[in-house]
Amino acid sequence: MNVLITGASGFTGKWLLHYLQRNAPQGTEITGLVNSNTHLGIDSPNITIIKSDLLKFDQVESRISSLHPDLVVHLAGLNHGTLSNLLETNVVGTKNLLDTLLVSNSGCRILIVSSSAVYGDAGYLPISEEVPCKPLSEYGISKTAQEILCAMYHQIHGAHIAVVRPFNLVGPGQSSSFVCGRIISQIHQIRKGDKENIDLSDISSSRDFIDVRDAVAGYWSILSHPNFEQICDGKFFNIGSGKAYMISQVIEYIEEIMAKKYSVHLQSHQSQIQIPTQQADISHIHKITNWSPKISLIDSLRDMLNS
Repeated sequence: MNVLITGASGFTGKWLLHYLQRNAPQGTEITGLVNSNTHLGIDSPNITIIKSDLLKFDQVESRISSLHPDLVVHLAGLNHGTLSNLLETNVVGTKNLLDTLLVSNSGCRILIVSSSAVYGDAGYLPISEEVPCKPLSEYGISKTAQEILCAMYHQIHGAHIAVVRPFNLVGPGQSSSFVCGRIISQIHQIRKGDKENIDLSDISSSRDFIDVRDAVAGYWSILSHPNFEQICDGKFFNIGSGKAYMISQVIEYIEEIMAKKYSVHLQSHQSQIQIPTQQADISHIHKITNWSPKISLIDSLRDMLNS
């Protein structure tokens, strides 16, 4: 069995590679696609790293066409930037990949990693996959467009595609471009004496935080499902904890772990919070694959602090 992972050098990609090293069936060959020369810190005879820019179709075709992957996890993408760049990377890049896969192995299973950003402000109740997409960010717009593209390829070309919508990822190694990573980074600066306060724009909004190690297990539970073509193909799946935590609760957990109180400095000119809360309904994936998260938020934060 051949597995292809795009975006293998990213936060989630590295954790997925680690997960597959331990949990993929014996004999599985894994190829990680990256867009720049990078060392992933993974030494395994069954993992190969190749370089390709998904925006260059000829390059994608030449790198992937000979792989004939059976399973594909598409993680590569852009989460910050102009709308033009986001659409080009997240939609055109996905199209180039799908066009290549249809020729390389039209029967392969494909998991597209979207985002809860497609929902926008969906209210205070747990969000199911049936909630309409109403993105409130340019990133959310690009991921919604990506999902529409995938639905078209599934309907017209018969591509075997499932889409996952992860909520807010956390876990060791997360960058400061995400809220928990940003808080942890500032905690380390405070410990070194480089800062006095945690600087944030808001602590009252609530988010569903899911550990990346649980998330990749959820991805694999869908992609490796024995009846993928019958019950996962063409479907959408939320990946979350099923709980919503205020940012202030995240700080309280960190204070509990560190046995120390921290001063929080909020921006004096706070903009209106576009999405006050998001909480995933994860009953669908649990029903189909029996997946459920195992790592609590406080344990995720403890591991992030220790890493």
